Amino acid sequence: MKRGMSGPVVISIILHALLILMFILKWNLDKPKRPAGGGGGGGGVVNAVVIDQLKFDQHKQFIKQQKAKKVEEAKEQAAEKAAAAEAVRQEKVEKAIRLKQEKQQQKEAKEKERKLEVERQKLDAEKKITLEKKKKEELKKKLEEEKKLADQKEAEEKAEKLKADKDAKAKADKEAKEKAEQEAKKKAEQEAKEKAAEEAKEKAEKLKAEKAAKAKAAKDAKEKAKQDAADASKLEDELLSEDIGGAAAGPSGNSSIPSATAGPGGSGGDSNAYAGLLTNMIGQRMLVDRNMKGKEAVVKIRLAPDGLLLSVSCVSGEPAICRAGIAAVNMIGSFPKPPTENDRTINATLRPAL
Repeated sequence: MKRGMSGPVVISIILHALLILMFILKWNLDKPKRPAGGGGGGGGVVNAVVIDQLKFDQHKQFIKQQKAKKVEEAKEQAAEKAAAAEAVRQEKVEKAIRLKQEKQQQKEAKEKERKLEVERQKLDAEKKITLEKKKKEELKKKLEEEKKLADQKEAEEKAEKLKADKDAKAKADKEAKEKAEQEAKKKAEQEAKEKAAEEAKEKAEKLKAEKAAKAKAAKDAKEKAKQDAADASKLEDELLSEDIGGAAAGPSGNSSIPSATAGPGGSGGDSNAYAGLLTNMIGQRMLVDRNMKGKEAVVKIRLAPDGLLLSVSCVSGEPAICRAGIAAVNMIGSFPKPPTENDRTINATLRPAL
């Protein structure tokens, strides 16, 4: 600031000095000569001095004003420079603030992005955990359902086995009951036969007159039985071909000796021949062993009108022979057509010949 003001101040001082010098010179030229005696001429000098002092003061005031003006201008310039510097500083500060804000915003944006990424990863992890949990629950549910089905199946199998056992027991009880009934029936028939024999003996004398007629009837029946046997043998040959071809000739090999009785009311040559035919057919299909030698069993056979097997059961005798006979009957399945309704039920006595 002082260097900037030195030139104009010096010039101003020089000009003011020249002006003062001119006033002094003019004053000396215009100044009246003093009289020799002094006297009243001194009044003029005083006035000149006063006038010069006034001008000097005015000039001094002017210089002071100029200095003040220069100082004011310098202050204004300094203020302008300070304002410019402040503006530059403020701009720098604002720029720094903007940069800081931008960095802060970038930082916040990165932090926000980081938080979003963390949140996204967290959501992905939660989704993955939820999915895994769901899969585990579904697997657990599937295993539980499979176990439930397995338990249900096992329970059903147990129930079926229990039912089968119950049915088998019921069947065994039924067969035992039928066996008992057959034995009772057989005993009753035997008793009836014995009673009939006694009655026949008591009436022998009364029937003597009918003896000739009965003898003739017996002869006729025998001839008819032979004819029926021949017919049955022929029927057997036609239906069973080579499997039962030797039925009429009697049992041979691993077979049973024909011995059977027809159902209730069954009598006569036809029934006996038909029962013998069935017994021969069964004997040819029985599987026998040495343990069956000398033993026998009775099986009950029920047939349909066309000869189709309806049922077979063991009545009495050796269990092994019963089982072999029942297996043979089931293997045959269908027999020749029964000659009468009564022949639909046959009690066949099986005696394996070894």
